[in-house]
Amino acid sequence: MDRSRPMQSRGPLGGLLWNTAVWRKAWGDQRVLLVSLVALWGAFPWLYIWLSAQIEMPAFQNVLLEVIPKNWQKLSGVPFSEVATYAGRVALAFVDPVVVLAATVWGITRGSDAVSGPLERGTMEMLLAAPVRRSAVFLTQALATTAAAAILCGVLLASVWTVVSFGPWAGRVEPSLFVPAVLNVFGLMVCMAGLSACVSAADSHRWRTVGIMCGFYVAAILAKLVGRLSSMLGWVGYLSVLNAYEPQRLVGGNAEAWTLLAGYDSVLLGLGILAYVVGALIFSRRDLPAPL
Repeated sequence: MDRSRPMQSRGPLGGLLWNTAVWRKAWGDQRVLLVSLVALWGAFPWLYIWLSAQIEMPAFQNVLLEVIPKNWQKLSGVPFSEVATYAGRVALAFVDPVVVLAATVWGITRGSDAVSGPLERGTMEMLLAAPVRRSAVFLTQALATTAAAAILCGVLLASVWTVVSFGPWAGRVEPSLFVPAVLNVFGLMVCMAGLSACVSAADSHRWRTVGIMCGFYVAAILAKLVGRLSSMLGWVGYLSVLNAYEPQRLVGGNAEAWTLLAGYDSVLLGLGILAYVVGALIFSRRDLPAPL
């Protein structure tokens, strides 16, 4: 069915009420995942620091600096001498799978539900039967996803801040050091959500959108690893969007950390926003399949 022409609202009040309904629907669709990740990210830093504190710093430094081969420093992204500090050990939490995979799952899950999800469930036709523009539907879902990502990053920062201030290493690390790292996590979430929404806008099956994005994510990981481990193929790393996700390098507490963050997040947020714009254009102009 061709609905490429935007539908006009039945007046300012009707449009406002309907946009509110779409906004509530977007938040309702992501409520369960949002609450689950709030609980996960609220508890994880406390558990991570408590477990890390079980290994005394001298023993940790001995293993990291003397036992592990120096060539493995390429995988860490930062010298082991920087990791073997209290700030460096806390920073490792941001590259832990609990954080990285949760951020990626949020982006792919919510982005894939922008268009192909409702189409697959058969609810998009009912949504567009009302006086609402396609671009408004797409934008509302994008804003809800981004706002919830900001809430999740706020929870993560608050949890890290409190455990650093009152946990086992209280007084040994400045909590504000980890603000750039959390902002880098936010950039990754927006990037993955935008790319997923762009693919979703051109697809009609959510499972296929998720599959495409999972393949993209695996390819990005492999490209980053090849770029780091191979001297001849170092350029391959620049093809990976994950090359701009380096939170462990952003805890220096100096101007360099914020400069690096500006470069990393300009890539992540730029790609995410561009993908959202392209996705909105695709969704506004494509023909939608008739409901089954």
